Amino acid sequence: MESNDQNIRTIDEIEKLADEFNLTYFSANNENSITLPVPVEDIAEHYLGYQIDFVNEGLFSDPEILGGIDFDENKIYVNASVEDHDGRYAFTIAHEIGHHVLHRDTYLKENLDGEKEILCRDVRNKPRIELEADRFAAALLMPAQSVRDILSQVNSSQKVKTIGQARGLASKIIKEGELNNVSNTAMVNRLIDLKVISDYIGYQKGINSQHSKLSVFSYLTYRLRKLIKLSR
Repeated sequence: MESNDQNIRTIDEIEKLADEFNLTYFSANNENSITLPVPVEDIAEHYLGYQIDFVNEGLFSDPEILGGIDFDENKIYVNASVEDHDGRYAFTIAHEIGHHVLHRDTYLKENLDGEKEILCRDVRNKPRIELEADRFAAALLMPAQSVRDILSQVNSSQKVKTIGQARGLASKIIKEGELNNVSNTAMVNRLIDLKVISDYIGYQKGINSQHSKLSVFSYLTYRLRKLIKLSR
């Protein structure tokens, strides 16, 4: 399933939907605000009613296919290879929750009499609906306001100029916010999304190729500006 033009959502819309979903979930659990880490496994199983299955056969014998969601059977499939990697596992579950929120209604409407289809998270192939689910997952696990609040607590005034500094800042935020289900790579990419650090640092492996191309372009632009500045 690919989203058509009328179903395309902006980044701001996806961020808003993720925040609203978080608040609705926590409100249903008698909490007035978002508590970190966001328990995506509980959300998937107990709030949305999905069964989570770890698989390594069929489509999932390919380690590049990390997860999938079956709306008809109410199942989320997770490649067994990511089971022991907390950050990647949580992001995969959050990604499938993104499909539920963003694409389930359209899928069910378009496939009333059609062939059953499982939406799969393939790290090599990123059609628009996969990019949307990735952004939703990042916003769900690392809510923008929560990340900014933690950033103010770590009092990091150092300007981030290298990937090492970016990873150091990401580690501080993860530790301070007790975000034990978020990987350092995911946090670095989230900080770029939120413009906390410049995108010339480059999106790290695991984000989509569109971001990878952007990061290379941004880095080259940055280097060119530096050379022009030095030549003056």
